[in-house]
Amino acid sequence: MTNRFFVVDPGGPRAVAAEGGETLARALFRAGYFVGAPLCAGLGRCGRCRVRYLSPPPPPLAAETRRLGEAAVAAGWRLACLRPVGGDEHLELAATGPTPAYDKASLALAAPQTGELGLAVDLGTTGLAWRLLSLADGRTVAEGRGVNPQLGAGGEVVSRLAFALTPGGGELLRRLVLDVLVRLAALAGRKPSALCLAGNSAMMAIVCDKPLAGLAHAPYGLSWRGGETVALGRGLPPAYVPPLLGPFVGADVSAGLTALVAQNPAYPFLLADLGTNAEMVLALAPGRYLAASAPLGPALEGVGLTDGAMAGPGVAVDFELTPAGLAPVLFGGPEATGPPRGIAGPGYLRLAAILREQGVLDADGRFAQNPAPTPLGRRLQARVARLAGEAVFAAAGCRLFASDVEELLKVKAACNLAMAGLLGAAGLATSALAAVYLAGAFGANVSAEALETLGFFPPGLAGRSHVAGNLSLAGAALFLTEPARRATAEALPGQTAIVPLVAPQAGVAGGGDPFISRMVFAYVP
Repeated sequence: MTNRFFVVDPGGPRAVAAEGGETLARALFRAGYFVGAPLCAGLGRCGRCRVRYLSPPPPPLAAETRRLGEAAVAAGWRLACLRPVGGDEHLELAATGPTPAYDKASLALAAPQTGELGLAVDLGTTGLAWRLLSLADGRTVAEGRGVNPQLGAGGEVVSRLAFALTPGGGELLRRLVLDVLVRLAALAGRKPSALCLAGNSAMMAIVCDKPLAGLAHAPYGLSWRGGETVALGRGLPPAYVPPLLGPFVGADVSAGLTALVAQNPAYPFLLADLGTNAEMVLALAPGRYLAASAPLGPALEGVGLTDGAMAGPGVAVDFELTPAGLAPVLFGGPEATGPPRGIAGPGYLRLAAILREQGVLDADGRFAQNPAPTPLGRRLQARVARLAGEAVFAAAGCRLFASDVEELLKVKAACNLAMAGLLGAAGLATSALAAVYLAGAFGANVSAEALETLGFFPPGLAGRSHVAGNLSLAGAALFLTEPARRATAEALPGQTAIVPLVAPQAGVAGGGDPFISRMVFAYVP
């Protein structure tokens, strides 16, 4: 059954069609609203899908009162992700907030090129990074980073796949990405002659119009394994897609691992790309790899946390303890000033790590009831209050709610599970690792010390952790400028064993569920 409701804007009411049972947020996304907006996929936490009922509003939900406040709820504001379409609603939409910007100074096109150009793209669940380069000498002509335009369909893989499997959903998501690729290709002033597209297995299957059932339902599996050139249409050159190593270990991992191996690292090493998934590869020796993936959700991308924001101008990506107290470090470096407009995932982890170190948070993730052991800790502890019935730490223009800490604990448990699963499968002690390489945009900003303090990684790894940059994008560029490297990537599926993390493991600390046992701010082997 199809319903309709109306969006009222200065041009008058616009009718929006919706399928039976569909939420307002999903119907609005289908209609062209919320494109590129980092929504929290129906968790009722980010607040970016707020709408105001001009028709009589439904009674407010507790999540709406908490996120929007009593005054806004009384004025008719509600969260579209929590509201099924009833039919004939008249709504006003709020601005979703600034869309995360492309990195500053990254869009300046170099001098016109006479040779052939290639376009390398890393398509993540949340972000989209790209590089336009000369195929003759590998020189970068232009590059940038923005958001995946599909974000309005949900901030993590499961919700994105669920949307893609609805009638017309996959076609819409594919079109949104192709629209971006066409715009990027146009930056060259002419059609690039080559394209490489790397990303996780779900994103690759959606944009390449491949079967999704094996990724969306257990038992999970790959019906398409990449490692080939795919025709995308729209005037784009055929895209080389690196091989997919497993249902949730995708072409971004094979591209990144190829780029890292080309640098001749010491073995054994760990490659960790933390985003909406924790994708990790334990490299035991050349041609011998173990890989694992655990769903993290969008929290590390700054999506779904109360003051969460993707890294961009004005967003806190780190915190420091100064004689004056806690100070946020804003994206953009020392020249960035002013009150923070949000907190990115790395900033949240650093804030939680400081509070954990100072005794404000206990190991279970609760705000400590006993006095902190140091004067500084007690000063920070005095900033814990209650807001809308929930404990919250507020300082330096930033807030950390108890429910945000719970989300971070879930992310920590999943990451810890992946790390412990790989080391356990290899029978390898932490001390044997030569290095840990932190890949991706999150890895470029996160504090390795914070990861260790909170128990994401075992003790002793922070000093051996290295920022590796966007290895997926580096690998995609390498496949364009040195096509012979594709053979290295295409050998990886036969050299890589996927370590399952679902079944409970014998001897897990705390017994029972290996995930629940790791929901503490301490590493659990």
